[in-house]
Amino acid sequence: MKHTHIILTTLVLFCLVKKTIAQTTTDVVTLWAEPFALSFNENDLYIALFYQNSISKVDITETPSTETNVLGGLNRPSALALNGNYLYIAEQSEGKVSKIDITETTPTAIDVITGLIIPMALAFNGNDLYIAESTAGKISKIDITETTPTIVEVVSGLSLPMGLAFHGNYLYIAEQAGSKVSKIDITETTPTTIDVITGLIVRALAFNGNDLYMLSLASDKISKIDITETAPTIVDVVTGLSSPRAFAFKENNLYIAQGSNFNGKISKFDLNTLSTESSFFNKTIILHPNPSSNFIQITNLNSKKSYKIFDILGVEIKKGIISNNDQIDIRNFTNGLYLLKFDNGNIIKFLKE
Repeated sequence: MKHTHIILTTLVLFCLVKKTIAQTTTDVVTLWAEPFALSFNENDLYIALFYQNSISKVDITETPSTETNVLGGLNRPSALALNGNYLYIAEQSEGKVSKIDITETTPTAIDVITGLIIPMALAFNGNDLYIAESTAGKISKIDITETTPTIVEVVSGLSLPMGLAFHGNYLYIAEQAGSKVSKIDITETTPTTIDVITGLIVRALAFNGNDLYMLSLASDKISKIDITETAPTIVDVVTGLSSPRAFAFKENNLYIAQGSNFNGKISKFDLNTLSTESSFFNKTIILHPNPSSNFIQITNLNSKKSYKIFDILGVEIKKGIISNNDQIDIRNFTNGLYLLKFDNGNIIKFLKE
């Protein structure tokens, strides 16, 4: 019983609650292996098949789309990045990045850099290729124009970096073990990480304008934030996915790599369905402080809401109506876990101590 209480306490620390909304994804192609990374070249979507040790592609304009093998003989391809006619491939188990010329009928992999520690993400900034060395907890870079590229350490001390995305001079980093997204200014001689959001286990990142999309394998969903906000709020875009591992944008569609073992697939989500923001998204409702001894405050409500508070046994303890930034008095509550439920079905867990 004690072990269960610890788990529940951990779950309530961040208190990020979003309204459940209906989204529709359309399957593009089914795969016989686990898709691990995606990269577009015009209408061709390149797919890294991790356990099949290969790269395939599909033409998304075809109906139905057919998977075509591009290259085999790799060693756990974990990330892809396109630069000109070259597709750069992170090979996790080999600790290296290789490349192929996609204009060739039968491309051959050429080693670009070796000696990496579990490379899991790639991102280009000009001719500089940034590499997330996950278990080493660092980001490195190489200049691909050099005949013999030299590995340069950019930043270290990260918590399992798994995803990278550029926006201007800032490199955004998904720190999976740290349950956060951070960023660095790459123009600095010695960059320092700045937390962007916390409380979300993120595996992959991609930008669409000022919106940073974040894929969570642990939560089977894709969320987004507006990075122009001083305190960004997390908004769920697509939920109920099946072991998502990568995604990529093409025009107004979001292509998602899902599945595991022999049940992989690529699906797509039409971003046009998000054109009326208020119809699909609610900002994250925030409860703080948590845990609390005296009062809890609720922020990001767009109107007055009816609420009820239940104890862990489901007994109603309190009810009322609350507005944005109002406080609820919990001084008379017994120490323990409680559920704050709104009339629209949203539930937030909090701890009285």
